[in-house]
Amino acid sequence: MAIMQLIKTRKNWGSVGNVLQIFASNVFILGINVLTGIMIARYLGPEGRGEQAAIIMWPQFLAYCLTLGIPSALVYYMKKKDGNQGSLYITALYMSVILGCAAIVIGAFLIPFWMKGYSQEVIEFATWALVMSPIAMIGTVNTATLQSREEFHLYNVSRYFPLIGTLILLLGLVTIGHVTPFYTSVAYLFPVLPIALWITFKLVSQYKVSQSNKFTSGKKLLSYGIRSYGTDVAGTLSGYIDQILVVGLLSPASLGLYVVSLNLSKILNTIQNAITSVLFPKASGLQHTEAIQLTFKVYRISTLVTIIVGAGVFLVAPYLLILLYGQSFADAVPIFRILIFQTAITSLSWILSQGFMSTGKPGVVTIIRMSTLGLNIVLLNILIPLLGTEGAAISLLITSVVEFTVIFLVYTLNNHIKLRDFIVSKKDISWLLQRFRSQRLQLKEK
Repeated sequence: MAIMQLIKTRKNWGSVGNVLQIFASNVFILGINVLTGIMIARYLGPEGRGEQAAIIMWPQFLAYCLTLGIPSALVYYMKKKDGNQGSLYITALYMSVILGCAAIVIGAFLIPFWMKGYSQEVIEFATWALVMSPIAMIGTVNTATLQSREEFHLYNVSRYFPLIGTLILLLGLVTIGHVTPFYTSVAYLFPVLPIALWITFKLVSQYKVSQSNKFTSGKKLLSYGIRSYGTDVAGTLSGYIDQILVVGLLSPASLGLYVVSLNLSKILNTIQNAITSVLFPKASGLQHTEAIQLTFKVYRISTLVTIIVGAGVFLVAPYLLILLYGQSFADAVPIFRILIFQTAITSLSWILSQGFMSTGKPGVVTIIRMSTLGLNIVLLNILIPLLGTEGAAISLLITSVVEFTVIFLVYTLNNHIKLRDFIVSKKDISWLLQRFRSQRLQLKEK
């Protein structure tokens, strides 16, 4: 918290400062997620944790599947500074509400069919939870807008305040002795609502609802969005398809073990999320060559950090998993070890993908991610029945390796990127150290 507070108070740290600020927030968010995850796992056990995970999964999953690429398009065009930022935001807001309502309708038909192995009570509660889909959709638009405006402090607040609300509600449930899959699901879903409404109100009051050129803005958003939509869908399905298939093919207890492993493996995502949140908007404002150079410089440095952090997590976290979540989750350790590798590779692939996204070529990423998604679905359907939850983790790992390999080949064959551009050098480390020294001098001068 002290680091985050220090970074937050400095206005001239530039991109490095923004990355550090988001990274500090990600660490804070991860800590809260681990704490809330421990509470739920300890009180509900694997089966109850699986039921709770199945309930809260659907609103976000269906909303993110129906974005039509609007959030990415919003970042891309708002960074062009063509004077239509207000119209772009308001148009995107209207579209997100409509798409969120569509998610409710789709989910109402899908959930009873897919969750046949769950009790009727869990199925009904999961269906009612879909009312949060429009809020989730609005959240994606607000997040994209804050990134475009480089309001990273507000962006971070919108991410960790709902989690603080969840923690408070869970503590209340523990106090009164009502820790159930249903009450804890409400504790996870409800806190998103007030922060989403507050951010929306702030942005609408700045841009005004009565914006002109909504039709033109809508065409712009859909033109870019449809080309990047496959990336959004592939990313969403890649993040949820394993859990969805586990829901349909295995027991709630198996899902509980898998979700705990998956959530803890996301420790490495704190690095990637911080970098891409700043890299995409920053690179979108650069020329093609400069954007690619920036992408690879960031990729090389993040590779070094990911290796160091990943090695430490691999060695220590499995023991912490049992210590924190309890002996009933001991079977999650092998799954977790596999997912650590998968998360590291996926994070680096997504950083490299920003080079295509920021240079107006989202279709390249879409084709790659849709292709590897198809491979993942095939592998999941083969390996889950054979190996259970470990099969799901192995499937994700294989798919991540294939995706990284394809991105590597596209850069080397089509963009003439050399092998040495993928390998961290002393020059990169010197550049990073120089940036830190520069920021330190600025702090001393103040």
